[in-house]
Amino acid sequence: MNLRETEISNKPIFEGKLIDLNVETISLPNGKTATREIVKHPDASAAIAINDEKKMLLVKQWREPIKQLTLEIPAGLIDETDASPLDAMKRELNEEGGYKAEYWEKVSEFYTSVGFCDEKIHLFYCDTLSKIENKRPLDEDEFLTQEWYSLPELKQLIASGEIMDAKTVMAITFWENMILTGNQSND
Repeated sequence: MNLRETEISNKPIFEGKLIDLNVETISLPNGKTATREIVKHPDASAAIAINDEKKMLLVKQWREPIKQLTLEIPAGLIDETDASPLDAMKRELNEEGGYKAEYWEKVSEFYTSVGFCDEKIHLFYCDTLSKIENKRPLDEDEFLTQEWYSLPELKQLIASGEIMDAKTVMAITFWENMILTGNQSND
């Protein structure tokens, strides 16, 4: 069976600073029509940042859509000043963590919520970290703190519901798999 949906029309509903909302009329595989609300969102980069003590960097910040504090890996939008997703992540690691890394490896890219949004996150692993003397300032509307966690601590934070951010859960899973397959040591 052909599962492809075909766009018939696309109506912009809202154009914002961060997101745009379009309503599409589509033709279904059975010939009927349906409506899809699509959020257009810029791509982002995120990092599994591991220090010499084999701990992962997380940031704690308030997230207004869910009205609570979250623990997340460093991440940020890819903007017009970035030559690549990796450049964006290097900038964000500087801004959010105050670090630079000697080793970088792209481990994945994924869509955050394919049912309504086109946001893609590029996930990087980095280690051999060092503190930056001239840390870039956070965005004007950004307030966060940093904390380092071991893999067992991270798994406990997921189990207790203290980590609920999908990109962070995915990053922890990737890191654990890297350790289990020998692609990253945890001595």
